[in-house]
Amino acid sequence: MRKTLCLILAALTLLAPALPAAALSPVGGPLPAMTLPDADGRQHDLRAELQGKVGLIIYWSVSCPHCRKFMPQLLELARRYDGNPFVLIHVNGDGQAMAPAAVAYAKEHGLPQPVLLDVGPDDSEPFAESLDLIATPGVAVVDARGNLRLLQELEPDMAAVEKAVQEGF
Repeated sequence: MRKTLCLILAALTLLAPALPAAALSPVGGPLPAMTLPDADGRQHDLRAELQGKVGLIIYWSVSCPHCRKFMPQLLELARRYDGNPFVLIHVNGDGQAMAPAAVAYAKEHGLPQPVLLDVGPDDSEPFAESLDLIATPGVAVVDARGNLRLLQELEPDMAAVEKAVQEGF
């Protein structure tokens, strides 16, 4: 199923490079409750990790060319908010089998630990499914009250991402 979806997404990217950046989920409500494992198997409650902080969440894949393009810009944005009530969370969507590759990529490119995995019961992807994300990178900004301020995918608008972070405090 995952391979079929990847092939469909690749075809759509080639045929329609001007797809809108926004995902289908409505922005303005609370981030859905979910717990995700890290690469070592420890569970992380996203709402607890974000409580009282502005969060920049990056949904990414090791093989995603758009992720490689935007990750340095997203990391630089996160560094500018270091020392504020701000947290960068990255969620890898490649599945449990690719966890070692995701950890290696994160170390090589300076992504903060832990590497969270979008792995749920019965091969589900709770993060992507809860936000209707179908492409990587997916970028979500959650404000200090826990509400989703911005959700984009494929080619994030960096000015809009930064504005959502600033307004999230």
